[in-house]
Amino acid sequence: MSDRMPHHREVQDLLIEQMRRDLARPNWWKTIWGRVTVAGGILAVAGAGVAAVVLLEERPVSETSVVHCLEGPYRNPDGTLSGAAASVATPDGVIAIEDAEALCTQMWEGGAFADNDELSASPTPGSAPSEFTTCVTDEGEAAVVPGRVECSVLRLHPFQD
Repeated sequence: MSDRMPHHREVQDLLIEQMRRDLARPNWWKTIWGRVTVAGGILAVAGAGVAAVVLLEERPVSETSVVHCLEGPYRNPDGTLSGAAASVATPDGVIAIEDAEALCTQMWEGGAFADNDELSASPTPGSAPSEFTTCVTDEGEAAVVPGRVECSVLRLHPFQD
């Protein structure tokens, strides 16, 4: 009896032929689908980088007539900022707001964010948070968020002094 496997020669020829095909096959990144995959990956990384730079770019407050005082570190379900927007009007017109955090502190202490009757002439005073984070909207308006938060979480820009 022979120690060889049956059809040894045919199996060996098939294995050699398969190895030659494998060695002759181009690397995956040299094929059309490989190149499309690599190009798509590069575009995705570049797009994410550009989006991160645009969103994380510090901006100064350029529109000082409006300040957004947020209720918390979140947006409304429709994407708008939570809380209220405020401006200071005089008989001569709207004046620039120099200290956005001070305005929002006054709103918090005045009860603007407490559970009050909206028709009440004298709302119950509230307490202001101890810390605020100032962010900037795409329109250049200040958005004051209670607490210490990362502005990019709210799709806002960090404040540039």
